Amino acid sequence: MNELTRRIQYLLHRRRMQQELYDEMQFHREMSTRAGAEPKSFGNEALLHERAREAWGWIWIDRLLQDLRFGLRTLARSPGFTLTAVLVLAVGIGVNVAAFGLFNMFVLKPLPVRDPDTIVRLQRSAPGSFASVIAYPSIKFYRDHAKTLRAFMVSTDREILLESESKPIRARFISANLFRELGAETSQGRLFDPERDEQKDSAPVVVLSHTFWQEHFDSDPSIVGRTVHLNHKPAIVIGIAPRNFSGLGLPREPAFWMPLAQQPYFIEGSTALTDATLDGMLDVWARLQPGVSPKITAQELFALTNELRKQSPQAVWDNERITIEPGGYLQALHKDNVPMISLVATLVLLILTVACSNLGGLLMARGVTRGHEISIRFALGASRRRIIRQLFTESLLLALLAAAAGIGLGYLCLRVFLSQVNAPPWLNPTPDWRVVAFAATIGLIAAIVFGLAPALQLTAKRRSGTRTRQLLVTAQIAASCVLLIVAGLLVRALHFAVSTDPGYDYQHVLIVDPDLAAHGYSSSAARNYLDAAQARLSRLPGVTSVGLTSMAPLGHKNVTGLGGYHFGIFVSHIEPGFFTTMAIPRLSGRDLQAGDTNEAVVSESLARRMWPNESPLGKQFSLDPSNPQSEKLTIVGVVTNARTMSMHDPDATELYQFSDDHSLPHMVLLVRTQGRLENIATAARTVTAGIDAGLFPSVRLLSDSFHEEVGTVEKGAVIASLMGASAVLLAAIGLLGLVAYTVSQKTTEIAIRLALGASKTHVIAATLRQFITPVALGLIMGTVLAALASQLLRRILYGVSGLDPLSYAAAIGLLAAIASVAAFAPARRALRIDPMRILRHE
Repeated sequence: MNELTRRIQYLLHRRRMQQELYDEMQFHREMSTRAGAEPKSFGNEALLHERAREAWGWIWIDRLLQDLRFGLRTLARSPGFTLTAVLVLAVGIGVNVAAFGLFNMFVLKPLPVRDPDTIVRLQRSAPGSFASVIAYPSIKFYRDHAKTLRAFMVSTDREILLESESKPIRARFISANLFRELGAETSQGRLFDPERDEQKDSAPVVVLSHTFWQEHFDSDPSIVGRTVHLNHKPAIVIGIAPRNFSGLGLPREPAFWMPLAQQPYFIEGSTALTDATLDGMLDVWARLQPGVSPKITAQELFALTNELRKQSPQAVWDNERITIEPGGYLQALHKDNVPMISLVATLVLLILTVACSNLGGLLMARGVTRGHEISIRFALGASRRRIIRQLFTESLLLALLAAAAGIGLGYLCLRVFLSQVNAPPWLNPTPDWRVVAFAATIGLIAAIVFGLAPALQLTAKRRSGTRTRQLLVTAQIAASCVLLIVAGLLVRALHFAVSTDPGYDYQHVLIVDPDLAAHGYSSSAARNYLDAAQARLSRLPGVTSVGLTSMAPLGHKNVTGLGGYHFGIFVSHIEPGFFTTMAIPRLSGRDLQAGDTNEAVVSESLARRMWPNESPLGKQFSLDPSNPQSEKLTIVGVVTNARTMSMHDPDATELYQFSDDHSLPHMVLLVRTQGRLENIATAARTVTAGIDAGLFPSVRLLSDSFHEEVGTVEKGAVIASLMGASAVLLAAIGLLGLVAYTVSQKTTEIAIRLALGASKTHVIAATLRQFITPVALGLIMGTVLAALASQLLRRILYGVSGLDPLSYAAAIGLLAAIASVAAFAPARRALRIDPMRILRHE
């Protein structure tokens, strides 16, 4: 401790102590001179200064500063090399910074709200069951009894109609305390006040989102205080939400914020605030009491859940508990997300690997021109360790410059990405300390990777460096091969999704969703409404058939899956006419009919998995294979595979049952048409809304949902293709540089071979032979790694195999061709060597 204190004292008073040392030495020199001693007897003053600094313990700072100054001068003398090296490495670091910046925005960076670390999200969980939402009566029970939570925030989205417009807009019903709890303030009007806006006799009020206010009302401040009509109900606009208000990070910014207590007013018949059995209606967040940990809160909520089960057994699952996860962030990190995050991280690191390998080759080539300088430094007594340290310092400087450029490049990439996906304005891609620290760390790692090996090779007594060059080539080719194959798979998946029949006709179908469950419809009332709607829709000109299903195709709403099997099974409740409307061919058996309570129709893939090489007709299917007493269904028909719920999953299987009382309020109508879809959509909206004036059915084209699904893989294919192209370009540049370096090193050898009569073909073959093995090895390694990575892509490959031979062959062939061209061009320089001139020079 005393030693450390002494060294810190020197560091803090460095100038004063150096001056005192100088004065002391000056004094002793004068005293020696007066005593008649020779001035040289005092010794080397510079050496004495250096020994004194070593004794003080901070000599390494002086040496580091010397290395940095020398490194900067060296890089400044070669501006072309410096610029090229920084750009190459900046591409690799920039791609990684962009990927980490995205991860940082979604997972690590808190939402711009007050005290985000004390916000938690509450969700239901039980063995075999999970729900991200909770029924309102249960929320009220927890709110009234929980001691470790001091505030509950609730939110749910609905579609409503503004004035007489036909297209619904998104409204977000929230608990009135949400704005206050999140610390939101507005300069236009006011926000919700629980004491004023959550009472039974409170006037209907709404708050506009800032974006909707700008786009729909041209930022007119006089809208505050005016009355608007939502679902034909008047409401007063009391304020404008702040521009950068993130809320609790839910996707898709709403047009209106509305008090949850007033939902029954705007949504006629809504039982969301009273029905304890209405599963999955409200998203819930809460704020922890000061000093309380989430673990303690989870224990309390578990005890309260058991108490709630005694009061309302139908509202609580067996062995249910409320799970808690951080709620002040845009996205919590779940186990299911890890494979995809790992895949993206691997791909971007491959880009960095190619960049580092490329730069390592550049440094080795540059070392040829510095051989004389390094030899002189050895001759003057410099140790190999000292020279390696100097070379590594230059690499660190390059990495530092590239990291700064990479931060800028990553920021630009994120800006472009967010603009392409219409991200909300509060998502800010500006680098924070995490991004800067990540860029600095990855720059340091890159400096070690690309700088250390060339430094060791350049200072070695034998400088052949063949193994190092082969290693660099192998790494570049392998990384580029992985990226090209992944890009090829995604492009093939996009082509497959667009050009291949998904198993149903998505181009001539409308989806009409009256949302009967949200309006509190009973099963009998839903039956009456659906019968009337089906009859009226069937009479519209151009309509050829109308079907009913509990799960809207590609709608991601009311999705029902079946557990207990080792593969996913989607269960749809349908009525006769569904398969005709969706144009799903029947392969065998019959359609479902009224009264089929224990019968089912299965997709071809489900039949093949359950009863391979057998006819499934008449077989018994258990809804819960783990329970021998579970209900069993008799298979009466088989239809072709139709990826209506999981379009990207080629293994998705589907089971169809006849509708029952529980599913009727959740039914949507499917309308097959022959005419212009837009015109029929307007008529369908009018017809279905006319049955019940309190309903405002949404009507959308199935083709729009289809293209939204395809758009996801389209963006992925574009990004992967850009990454693959960047990697191949970098690899080609690197290979070209390494071959040129090899030719420059073997100039004398080539001259002797040519002088002795060797043929040009033999000379080129001898030059390129050392690259054939690493290129082939890189292709093999890249192919194996790509095959492993493709297993993580299965869910978005839309029916294309992860081992698709065309994608692999195209990627390998393209990369081999580019590598051949990149290697052959500099090798031809060997043929232009004048043997006599080279030998005279030697």
